[in-house]
Amino acid sequence: MSVEIILVDDHKLFLEGLDSILKNELGIDVVGTATNGLELLDLMEKHRPAIVLTDIRMPVMDGIAITRLFKKKYPQTAIIALSMFDQEDDVIEMLDAGAKGYVIKNAEKGELVRAIHEVSKGGYYFSPKFEGIHEKWTAREGKGDMLKLTRRERQILGLLARGKTSQQMAEQLNLSRFTIDTHRKNIHKKLGIKSNLALAREAAKYTDFD
Repeated sequence: MSVEIILVDDHKLFLEGLDSILKNELGIDVVGTATNGLELLDLMEKHRPAIVLTDIRMPVMDGIAITRLFKKKYPQTAIIALSMFDQEDDVIEMLDAGAKGYVIKNAEKGELVRAIHEVSKGGYYFSPKFEGIHEKWTAREGKGDMLKLTRRERQILGLLARGKTSQQMAEQLNLSRFTIDTHRKNIHKKLGIKSNLALAREAAKYTDFD
């Protein structure tokens, strides 16, 4: 029986190429393609694939938002990230959201096929560059909410502990104010903290967990 999948990527040429490659792969059935999360949700009205293979950075609804939504609404469908980003923080963020795999876009066809079949059987798959990352993430899960923060979020929490404002953090880290505020919102959510005052108190106890 073939593994049904949907492909999601905002780069149409890449999406069409990936669709063409996988449609000729025995044991894999591409039942739809989408260029963003909203198009994907429309497809989910007709299909219930075993796997959604998605890019991370996309307009309208990105891969992280898709993964979080599917964890709640479509838990029977596993998410595999297919991304050009090869930083550990991106993998951890997708794992936190509920992804079951992470493959770098320059991977060979054989690796992507292995990832699809491994995840379809209930397992996890990560490109060789990230060997051991699932074990590391699992260990963090068992050590408390603080360890669920990405490295960037822990860095921001550390700056907050030193009394830095969002604007000062943005200048120091060469990021936009919007990006800093987004990270702060994620920290609030992961730590279950509602107010900025409570977050500042938590930051005062901050130490680097790496």
